[in-house]
Amino acid sequence: MKRKQAQAEVLLLLAALFWGVAFVPQKIAMEHIEPLAFNAWRFFLGGLLLIPIVYWLSSRRAPQLAEEIQPGEEGGARVAHSWRACLPGGAILGFWLFLGAALQQASLLYTTAGRAGFITGFYLLLVPVIGLSLGHKTNRWTWAGISLALLGLYGLADFSEESQLVGDLMVFASAFVFAVQVLSADHLVRRFDALRLACVQFLVCGLLSAVASLIIEQPTLQSAVAAAWPIAYMMIFSTAIAFTFQLLAQRHAAPSHATVIMSLEAVFALAAGWLFLNEVLSGRELLGCGLMLAGMLVSHYGNHTGTHH
Repeated sequence: MKRKQAQAEVLLLLAALFWGVAFVPQKIAMEHIEPLAFNAWRFFLGGLLLIPIVYWLSSRRAPQLAEEIQPGEEGGARVAHSWRACLPGGAILGFWLFLGAALQQASLLYTTAGRAGFITGFYLLLVPVIGLSLGHKTNRWTWAGISLALLGLYGLADFSEESQLVGDLMVFASAFVFAVQVLSADHLVRRFDALRLACVQFLVCGLLSAVASLIIEQPTLQSAVAAAWPIAYMMIFSTAIAFTFQLLAQRHAAPSHATVIMSLEAVFALAAGWLFLNEVLSGRELLGCGLMLAGMLVSHYGNHTGTHH
């Protein structure tokens, strides 16, 4: 079991790395293509790429699949595995993903990749807060974590640069939407096949982004070709591979370890922005990042040792 847990945590670490580094191609893409058009390509192609993975994993693990993808299921309820059954739920998730991804991608026109990555991580704290309205329990650790993270967010905010502040606020709004999406997904994966839900979610998000792009933007095939490698990274590593790694790891990773590992996505985003885009943060901004990370960890430590469930 220890070996399986270690393997699961390596897969989660790789997923966090792929997602953290993803902010670099996302930022670079904005030099060549408009935000909604970029999302249309990355999510629709990523969803298509996930289809053969769905069938491959289903054929390999058919008897265990339901158990593997819903570690927290209660009551042993039957899970719907057909594409048709997963369509409504996947469409709801796709809408939230479309909204969150649109805000996040557009924010990169104004703010840096590293900052966007760190502020996006705020969704880990917003999940238990929004969960309160759904009757979920939380504890003082969550509030302590949120207080630390808000202090960090204040330190990260640059009030002297109006355009960057606009970008930061857009990322924060996207973190809120992603938190709603996570809570929706948590509810749906107890009833429907998680792999198929994800696939439908990506395809719906891609289609909604394409429609919105055609209405608001002036998308061209030339711009998509110019942004080919960022699109390729996002569809292969950030969508198909990272999501599959996360799903495969869910059964064996210790929840407390998993949360800490997933929090590292923000750190990877900051490091990648510095390494590949020469983004440098001031001492105050670095302190803000540190407080935000501490807030995420404190909150989730409390939720795994306290009375969250």
